[in-house]
Amino acid sequence: MDCKVTFLPSGESITINDSATIMDAERALELSFEYPCGGNGTCGKCLVDIECDGRKYRAKACTTKVSDGMVVTLPDDVGVHNERVMTSGCPTTSCDMTSPLADYSNMSNSPLGIAFDIGTTTIAAYLLDLCSGEIIDTLGELNEQVKYGGDVISRCIYSLENGVDEISACVNDQTSKMIEKIIVRNGKNSNDVCSITIVGNTCMQHIYAGINPTTLVEIPYMPTKYGSFQLPAKGIINNINENATIYFVPVIAGFIGADTVGAILATRFYQCDNTTLLLDIGTNGEMALGNKDRFVVCSTASGPAFEGAKIVCGMRGAPGAIDHIWMDGDELKYSTIDNLEAIGICGSGLIDFCRVILDTGVIMPSGRFDRKYEGSLASRIETIDGTKAFRLTDKVYVTQKDIREVQLAKGAIAAGIEIMAEVLGITYDDITNVLIAGAFGNYMDPDSTCRIGLIPSELRQKITPVGNAAGEGSKLCLLSSDEYKTCDLIAEKAEFIELASHEKFQEKFIAQLDF
Repeated sequence: MDCKVTFLPSGESITINDSATIMDAERALELSFEYPCGGNGTCGKCLVDIECDGRKYRAKACTTKVSDGMVVTLPDDVGVHNERVMTSGCPTTSCDMTSPLADYSNMSNSPLGIAFDIGTTTIAAYLLDLCSGEIIDTLGELNEQVKYGGDVISRCIYSLENGVDEISACVNDQTSKMIEKIIVRNGKNSNDVCSITIVGNTCMQHIYAGINPTTLVEIPYMPTKYGSFQLPAKGIINNINENATIYFVPVIAGFIGADTVGAILATRFYQCDNTTLLLDIGTNGEMALGNKDRFVVCSTASGPAFEGAKIVCGMRGAPGAIDHIWMDGDELKYSTIDNLEAIGICGSGLIDFCRVILDTGVIMPSGRFDRKYEGSLASRIETIDGTKAFRLTDKVYVTQKDIREVQLAKGAIAAGIEIMAEVLGITYDDITNVLIAGAFGNYMDPDSTCRIGLIPSELRQKITPVGNAAGEGSKLCLLSSDEYKTCDLIAEKAEFIELASHEKFQEKFIAQLDF
């Protein structure tokens, strides 16, 4: 039986078989929405208001079957895509402009290029003048692939079950529209766009190129394609120069992607005389440690907690997210992104929160709420839906399980750092610099980060945020063929450590769980 379903506030309708879910109907209409768990019904982030047969109720879109005449009201923030694009604080961003990525001598106007950083959560685009190297404009959007899941595993599984074409077309179409937006608002000619560079984690890179990423979730979890490669833009990106080329930066391993290579390039990590630790804590946690003579890399599944996917009131770093928390005397205070009413808590706020409740004695180092706590914050401790929780606002709270998720994430990162140091035969005293890349790393408080044990406290005074180093690497590759070639050398030199199979990982991970 076919059912008509209407979505508000857009008013769009669809007729679909009654075996479909609301999520299926949303996908068919190409509505913008997020399914961090990939539609498995586990995250609770897809709640919608439903009116059907005289009833009004709220339910998960991913598990609720459609009915004829159903009216579904989506959350107010659905369809809001604009994201902050981080500037770079990399030590150096110069490159040799005498070696362009391609021959632009036949252009009648100044050639243009777009450098993309395709993150699991956010896509960043940079419009550049390829003759002067000028950054003309930047644009950021929520990656529309969130409808297939908030993490790379969910998207790999979707590709395994449904093929790569649909999810690939999703990101290809989005980047085409982003190019159109950035070109139009700067009064440029789209025909002058002749080069595109792409960095992203291995899954995002594969999907963008139309390569099925299912090898990433099958033993031995390795990429299908490693080195740098190029594809004609025609058929992938619309409305640019018909001879334009897409240049893909190489990946290192299944979960060490071109974004890490781009960050290593941009920070000049691979040229450092002193031992340096590079962390990019986004949806995935990717790390590198070493210097110009030798360096190792690894990754951890840290993102779900810090991107909000497994946190009850968690969210990404968007307007209305609590981004910092602190104590003013006996009073708890917080700030939100864009100073809006708090609607959730993002990763940097979550780390501050754990520090505050640890310092005030609300929780013990084990992460459990202290039943004997009687301090100034005691009135905020409640039982919500049968579980102990700490209330931040009328709408936002953090549960005992949420705190456990933070411990799992920080434990994995800390264990990864410890293992990399052991592989290189060094101590934390031997590390001279700690570079924190990515938007999350740029906003998190170093004191809070070290207090909860995510980064060893010995490294506190060595921490420097470097912004979107991956995007900076993409820009460098766009401007110089030498920089682009260097990426292959970086990928070949990096020594990959597979933490999941490392003999000491479980032991160190468990030891790092306590705050």
